[in-house]
Amino acid sequence: MVVQYTNFRGDEYFLHARQTKKGNLSYYFKKNDSNTKVESIPEGYEIYEHPNGRVFLTKIAKKKIKDEELRLMEKAIQLYSPIKDFKLDVKQKSIYIYTYENPVSIDEEPLVVEALSDPKYKTYDVQLCFTLVDKKTREFKVERKSYTGEKEDQWLFLEQSTDLQSIVEKYVKHLGKESFYQLV
Repeated sequence: MVVQYTNFRGDEYFLHARQTKKGNLSYYFKKNDSNTKVESIPEGYEIYEHPNGRVFLTKIAKKKIKDEELRLMEKAIQLYSPIKDFKLDVKQKSIYIYTYENPVSIDEEPLVVEALSDPKYKTYDVQLCFTLVDKKTREFKVERKSYTGEKEDQWLFLEQSTDLQSIVEKYVKHLGKESFYQLV
C-alpha cells in the first residue's frame, strides 16, 4: 500500500522517491499522483504539514518544546484571542502562531464570504513567534511579525520571560486587532 496523506484542504498527497546524483534516495510528496512504489515512511522520518497545507517528509527532530507548553498556548489563544481560526507550527525551539482572517467584510455578498471561508482557499499568515531562549529555566522570547516592508521575514522583539502563560495571554489578545500593530 502506498503512503498517502490528506491535508486540511482535502488534497491527497502521495510519497514518491527519486535517486540523487550521489545515489541516495530523496523523498517528496506529489499531489494526486498515486503512481508510486514507496510503501512506507522511511525510519527516522515523519510527515509534516505546513500551516498552509503543503506536505513534506522531514527527519524526526528531538523535541525542544514540551507538549504542555503547546497545550498552554492553544488554550490561551482559544480563551484570549479574538481570532479562533489559528494554527501552531513548531520548528526547532520556536512556536509560530499562524492566523486566518477573513479578507472580506461581513457585509460582503454571502456567497463570497462562504467561498473564501472554504479550506481550499484559506491562507494562514504568521503573526507571533515564541522562541525558547533557555531550556533550563524555560525562558521564552516573544516577537511579532513586522509589516514595515523592509524585509520579508522581519520580527520585532516584544518581551522575554520565564512565565510563558502570562506572555501568551498578554499578546494573543491583540491578534486580529489594530492594537497588534502598536506592539513594540
